[in-house]
Amino acid sequence: MPDVPFSTPTTEPSSFMTVTSATQFDKQADFRDHVVSSLRQNNEYHAFIFTGVPPSWADAVYQLIDEKIPSRKSYNSKSRELRIVVRHTDITDCVHSWLIDQTSDWVENGDITRQERKLLCLRVGTTLRFKSGPYSGSWKEPDFFFQARHHYLPTLAVESGWSEEKEQLHKGMDLSLVGGNGTTKVVIIVEWTKLNEGRLSGTIELFVRDSNGTIFPRLATPNNLWIRRWDLFGPALLPGRNGNDILYLDLEQLRDHAAEALGFTDLVPAYIHYVGEPLPMCTTSSSSRKSLT
Repeated sequence: MPDVPFSTPTTEPSSFMTVTSATQFDKQADFRDHVVSSLRQNNEYHAFIFTGVPPSWADAVYQLIDEKIPSRKSYNSKSRELRIVVRHTDITDCVHSWLIDQTSDWVENGDITRQERKLLCLRVGTTLRFKSGPYSGSWKEPDFFFQARHHYLPTLAVESGWSEEKEQLHKGMDLSLVGGNGTTKVVIIVEWTKLNEGRLSGTIELFVRDSNGTIFPRLATPNNLWIRRWDLFGPALLPGRNGNDILYLDLEQLRDHAAEALGFTDLVPAYIHYVGEPLPMCTTSSSSRKSLT
């Protein structure tokens, strides 16, 4: 086989993402070796997108790297895209502590009972396989998700990554909402952007799927996103509990966790907002802007 270039550049080269076509490889073993070599050459956050990957090749890569190279992986059987993200950062992972704290607040505020809390499993990067529907044969490892006990697929999943990966983050959202055949009620996308002068901004979107299968963003109330009790518990909703009750997701807490994560980097906060209305992460003294710190 002729020498294969390390990567096929994306249309807009990104320091966070590399796109490579699997069609340039003649043998599964050559492709698998290239993937492993690529992953091991990176010592910082990077998303590898491999296109035109047959299902058997994707499974071979999964089996090889699952326990050997820390990563989060997904495979879309419909588009035949394999995505592998290595070396997640404190920034991209701050959604974990945010939602863990949010769950505790729901209990403390009486929004959910302790009995309801025990019905929820909070997971990071666990492999989920889609065995039916349009994405049958696909699998993914969400950055975070809520799973009702005794039920396999999550009710709410989170995608967290950099703005250069926006298209991939939305593909992951579609895979979760459509591939779950209605089990996954909500997907949250948190998108981070590095700005000039070492500043960081973030955008958060919340997507739901209606009874007709249409996916659309749910509008936020000022400074908060919200879900319904049914969105979180799904088939595990306890008898007598109102599935339409609103549970708020506190964006101030997300700002706090993002600011803490920034303390481990050389970046400084700019702002984080939900789509439609900017909410600054950091301000000087303006009372009209909501400060993170």
